[in-house]
Amino acid sequence: MLGFLIEQRVHGGVGNHITEPTMNAKQTALDAYLARTAAIRAKLERLQQLADDHFGHDPDAIHWGHVGDLGRVDQALDDLLAIFDGEAE
Repeated sequence: MLGFLIEQRVHGGVGNHITEPTMNAKQTALDAYLARTAAIRAKLERLQQLADDHFGHDPDAIHWGHVGDLGRVDQALDDLLAIFDGEAE
């Protein structure tokens, strides 16, 4: 629990009291999940933009190295999908 320890004098004695801060700074699992979901969506959108632009490559200058790079990306995407689908395509 976030808070501050405050000494209070109560009827001639001293008592300890923990007070809640005005804002809850503790992030919930749902907050973190939603933030990461948004980050993933932004990265997927960026990946789509790159794919639409041939990943920055001149289509007339494509070579087997580019094909190999895309093969690794394709495999990595299969691995990611397997996390959620339970199987890769």
